[in-house]
Amino acid sequence: MALKYDSLGYYEVLDLNYTATSEQIKRQYYDKAKFWHPDHNDDPKAVEIFQKVSVAYNVLKEENSRLKYDLLNLIYSEKEFPDINSLKVYKNQKDKDDAALRVLKQRKVKGNFVNAKITETKDICNISEAKDMVISTSVYNWLLGWWGVRAIKENIAAIKYNMKSCDADDFDNFKLLLHNALAYEQEKNIEMAWIYAKQAEMIAKPGTYANVLVKKYIEALEFVPNQTVVLPRWEAKELRIRQKIMPIAVIILCILLILSAFFGRGLIKFSNSDVKSYYSTIKFSDGSKIADDQSETHVIQVDVDYKDDTYLYHLKGEANVYYGPDRKYDLLKKGVDGQTVRVLGYTADGRWFKVMIDDGNTGFVHKSELDKGIGNPVPSRSKIYKK
Repeated sequence: MALKYDSLGYYEVLDLNYTATSEQIKRQYYDKAKFWHPDHNDDPKAVEIFQKVSVAYNVLKEENSRLKYDLLNLIYSEKEFPDINSLKVYKNQKDKDDAALRVLKQRKVKGNFVNAKITETKDICNISEAKDMVISTSVYNWLLGWWGVRAIKENIAAIKYNMKSCDADDFDNFKLLLHNALAYEQEKNIEMAWIYAKQAEMIAKPGTYANVLVKKYIEALEFVPNQTVVLPRWEAKELRIRQKIMPIAVIILCILLILSAFFGRGLIKFSNSDVKSYYSTIKFSDGSKIADDQSETHVIQVDVDYKDDTYLYHLKGEANVYYGPDRKYDLLKKGVDGQTVRVLGYTADGRWFKVMIDDGNTGFVHKSELDKGIGNPVPSRSKIYKK
């Protein structure tokens, strides 16, 4: 009978459990190796078992290799268990290294009046790629998923499934995060290994064997960030909002058609004067230009809990707070030495931090002018912190 958390049977061949101590592993190995050594054991399976005992001991005798084996046991069965020493890093849709990957699961339904074709996909992607994927799937289901009684039933179930899958906090995502942590460590990229391991820890239920083991792995990495590392944020709420775009568009179209038919004339008019560019431009005094969407779309947000002081920082000296992530932007406010602010996010290059000041306004401060932690006491009426 196969043991729990022992996909390749390394503990089983030594007659041990995954909770065995190093001393127990060593003692069992010597006993088993002595008993099954083919020089004095005539059993036809002696050679095979002796080899399994040796392989198992080579993995379990060292703390690091045993920890890696234990972690892989959390996410892989015997049939899919990878080569421990040749793990491949999963990358984004553009085949680039990415610290913010998740498994996006989507279900598509195509009705043909009599039956329905259901297709399930699993894509490894970052949040930007996921936004496009959920819209594509939503359009597909709303255009092709209603043609037939069974199709309607399946399409309703698919829409609910796709909404739930946006959370990206299930076993498939834990598996991806933990795999990439181990794979990046193998490539000597300890920072990426640490970031993925921390994200895996957040998914694993506190107090479980998986959570305890991931924490042990994080400690073993011995990685200390040079500056505050903000973990990538998966915007599940925005993905769900994007899935609602198509049904809202259908409802609006139906209403307009009904109104048009009711009044006997077309109510939908288009005018070039009503069309606005998605991008507008800010022109600086030095003649340079920048798209006004850049100050937000390039900012990686962090979760905000106004009762938590984790993201409270303070200004170093009389730091300037700008409207955008560049000194070319207008000055929002001149800071006070030691003034406490709340960090809401940071730019992709990590040079600028988006902060909130006491009156609730938000702006940007260069990282060189920020220190972690509360500086001057937070005023009682401040909007950045609620005790």
